[in-house]
Amino acid sequence: MDVKTRNALIVGGGRVGRRTAVNLTENGYSATIIERDEEKAEAIPNHFVGRVIVGDGRDFETIEEANPTTADVIAGLTNDTETNLAVCELAREIVPEARTLARIGADGEEHYAYLDHVDNVVYPAAAGAVVAAEQMTDDGNTVSPPEIS
Repeated sequence: MDVKTRNALIVGGGRVGRRTAVNLTENGYSATIIERDEEKAEAIPNHFVGRVIVGDGRDFETIEEANPTTADVIAGLTNDTETNLAVCELAREIVPEARTLARIGADGEEHYAYLDHVDNVVYPAAAGAVVAAEQMTDDGNTVSPPEIS
């Protein structure tokens, strides 16, 4: 049986990007991280991810170095929403069939999920609030995030 390796390209090697890469590799993905800060990139253990590239994820040549055509999903997970949107837009141009995900950083940015080049958004503050609320309730039921306007 031929098993296809699933590949993820993550721009942003901070807490969110690094933890996402680790979770993905534990679930059978090969993850590549692009991180612009050389010190931060060097601190990412290579045994947790397939590859770490130092560079700007908004730069075409840097994205090309990561071989994006093999990626099933490309995520902008930096702490800058505009950078993450640019990553998704570039990804859509290069690999139209890849799923894209953008990390947002502020209430009210959820509407970016409706852009043609963004398939999904993640808002770490809202996700953390849901987990906190679930852990604080006695019944263990899932708590839905509130609508933010």
